Amino acid sequence: MNIKRFITAVILLSFVLGMLAFNSAEASSLTNPNLMGDSPQARGPRATKTPLPTSTPIPTTPPGGGSGKVDYGSLYGDLYVVLRNVDGIPILDEHGCVQPISTITGEPFQLLTDTDADILCELTEETTTWVETVDFGRLNLGRAPNAVLFHAFDEAINTMNSASAFDLDPAGRIMMLLGDKWKTIDAPAENLALYIKLMQEGHWITTDTSPIVRGGPPEGSGPPEGDGPSAEPRPVLSATAIDLLGQIGYSNLGDVNNTLNSHDLLLAASLLSGAADKTGTMTLDKIIYINSIFGINQLGTLPGEVEGISYFDFRSFTYDRTNTYELQRGSMECRPSYGNGYMWVLRQVDESGLLWASDCLNILSEVQHLRGDEIMNIRAFVQASDDALQVLEYIHEFSVPVPLPELP
Repeated sequence: MNIKRFITAVILLSFVLGMLAFNSAEASSLTNPNLMGDSPQARGPRATKTPLPTSTPIPTTPPGGGSGKVDYGSLYGDLYVVLRNVDGIPILDEHGCVQPISTITGEPFQLLTDTDADILCELTEETTTWVETVDFGRLNLGRAPNAVLFHAFDEAINTMNSASAFDLDPAGRIMMLLGDKWKTIDAPAENLALYIKLMQEGHWITTDTSPIVRGGPPEGSGPPEGDGPSAEPRPVLSATAIDLLGQIGYSNLGDVNNTLNSHDLLLAASLLSGAADKTGTMTLDKIIYINSIFGINQLGTLPGEVEGISYFDFRSFTYDRTNTYELQRGSMECRPSYGNGYMWVLRQVDESGLLWASDCLNILSEVQHLRGDEIMNIRAFVQASDDALQVLEYIHEFSVPVPLPELP
């Protein structure tokens, strides 16, 4: 009993001493001018942390093989719309800080920097309300373990290897003839996995066919349904599939030495839109951040880059919306009579809203959300991806799953 009382007394004494120490430290922090570089009365705006411009995302490895890790905690917390040059590289201020675009004035503003107070590139309480955080939506699939995207990539490759023909849908996504039916790769994870592999390596050949480990801890785990290590090697795009891709201009995606051209990048823009929210928009900052998260931006050697940070080189990319949507894309049902540039959709027969019929309608005339007219470089890539997303939204609302019978 005496021992128990002694232990209890020791615990209570430790608690009291701890509280006294805490109160002493708090009082010191309020009176000591060296902790913040000034006295409490002279303190400037209170700051809140924001990522420094020199913090580089740790790249993942491509869905084609390997393993990797991304520090998603620091990447997705506060990614803002910032001032960028023609190549998409952030324009830094004299302190090396990014310059967010104010949602109030539409102009860039400087982050708080006070070297005496050990403050660098931070937001104040006031300016936290000025910044616009980039919304990734479905593209937050990047938070998933790498093996989830590896699995999605393999699913797409397996389906391609079973196809007897390829085509593009009106939004530019891959379509395949499976048996007597056409199937579009519309799963967001598969589109994102194809995008990452294409942009990272320039092709769709899996060079490391080691089995994906399923189950287990989050990093390195496979799909939720996985219950243990897989013994099956990963699939490789077949020679037949490569030949069929060649019929729509993409045989080079079966070449491990391929260098991406504008035609390939136009496909990439559509793949990225296929992974995004159908009712959203694609923006410059969103695409650049996504490319950083997946290591795609580690390929660039652009003027003005911060040392140690590279960006994908889009300088050779060109985009022509009219050419793309009037001469290259459209629904197969429309081509015999209309050629390209038309979608097979539902339309109202009258104002009652009760009678609907299927019809071929012009893409550029029907899709009302197309905006902007960028034709070169990274902004043209953003333009191409956003155009594809707006077409995709229209398809989702009005496409015809099967041909409808003619009205009497």
